Amino acid sequence: MKKKVSRKAKNPYSWKRSWAAEKRTDPMSIKRISELYMEFLDKAKTEREAVEYWEEKLLESGFIDITEGTKKGPKPGRGFYLINREKQIFAGIVGSREILDGLNIVLSHLDAPRIDLKPVPLDGDRDTGLGIIRTHYYGGIKKYHWVNIPLALHGRVVRGDGSTIDIKVGEDETEPVFLIPDLEPHLSGKVQNGRKLSEGIKGEEMLVLAGSGSIPDDEDERAGIVEEVLRLLHSGFGINEEDLISSDIALVPAWRAREIGLDKGLIGAYGHDNRVSSFCAMQALLDLVKQKTMPARWVLASNFDREEIGSEGNTGARSQSFEMSIYEMLNWVGYRGTRRELMNVMSRSFALSADVKSGMNPMFKSVQDPMNSARLGAGITITKYTGRGGKVGANDASAEMVGAIRRLFNEGGINWQMQETGRVDAGGGGTVAKFIAVRNMDVLDVGIPLLSMHSPFEVLSKLDVHTAYRAFSRFFSGFTQ
Repeated sequence: MKKKVSRKAKNPYSWKRSWAAEKRTDPMSIKRISELYMEFLDKAKTEREAVEYWEEKLLESGFIDITEGTKKGPKPGRGFYLINREKQIFAGIVGSREILDGLNIVLSHLDAPRIDLKPVPLDGDRDTGLGIIRTHYYGGIKKYHWVNIPLALHGRVVRGDGSTIDIKVGEDETEPVFLIPDLEPHLSGKVQNGRKLSEGIKGEEMLVLAGSGSIPDDEDERAGIVEEVLRLLHSGFGINEEDLISSDIALVPAWRAREIGLDKGLIGAYGHDNRVSSFCAMQALLDLVKQKTMPARWVLASNFDREEIGSEGNTGARSQSFEMSIYEMLNWVGYRGTRRELMNVMSRSFALSADVKSGMNPMFKSVQDPMNSARLGAGITITKYTGRGGKVGANDASAEMVGAIRRLFNEGGINWQMQETGRVDAGGGGTVAKFIAVRNMDVLDVGIPLLSMHSPFEVLSKLDVHTAYRAFSRFFSGFTQ
């Protein structure tokens, strides 16, 4: 009789064994990486703050800004970085090989879904005497997630004289917070309860409480309370109403990153998508330099902006800033930076597009294929293709690229799992991979599984953060395909 072979025995990357395997790697390293990551999340809730955070860390570790005419040359093992418009940062390490042999690149993005202020945001309500802020949400959110939670104000204002001031209100416990009020269940029956879930809160209903005052005596609904809000803005920050037109101000959750579960194995926070990938890549670079690890190929961590709105603009992955960063590196080495040199570098480079992935939700398993879904705690994901439906909008990595990364992870003892974004016709999504792959580069999607993605309080596993950190370290230092 033919012996029956169990499905488990056929599965070489059983996620059921991954939890225990990662815990055994180095418990103190898992603790260190988790604590550093939570510190980063609390300090960097916007892309500007993330760039500022990383520049400080890079300088402390001896990295140099190669756009400032440094006299230090591209010595193998030396760390370097470039910043674009304070919203995008590239950081890397010089390899022992020629730069024309190509780079190992980890791509990620720093922006996250949030609530932006409208250009003319301040208003007052005559009937209630309440001051309100009008908003325009950023990225793909479920709008009802953002009501009735404490919000903090973060951003930059360019004043009339050209000077700038950075604003942060609501993070300290002594500071006030902001709120989008919902309608109580006693009164929502006719005007709200019959709506579709996606329209429970509409965009124009996302009005933020900015202050309280008295009901105005005249017919001007903005009088009184708006004047009071403007007085506070001017006394606290030296800005007037017109200055708000030239500003990048957002409302983000005011809470801090927290451990979840009795075993403290999960982290809940705002901004996992996608600051977790940025953190793992950048921290890997910092530690490689500290350990004096000499990569064979040049390595680069590329942190983009505006991924959540299609990678648009001059700081997104569609822009020429990526090419400009490589031009700067070529010039630093001493090359003329011709188009042919640029194309040679890109076509010989390998990139991991690191972005978060949908983790299997125990309450909504029907939208996912269990054979091709990611579990929290089971390691970094490999996603051969993204897109929706018939792979529309996908970067579909070659079998050779997938095979090379699979071998790299297996040889390095990196726990990994295959992943698709839901069942074939259930939905989908994309990353910056397709925008970089058109530069004739091999690109593969990898990432960390999340629950509650794009909500104000996303959830991931500490083990997966540590696994991604190890995976990027391995990719930077040991991938020589």
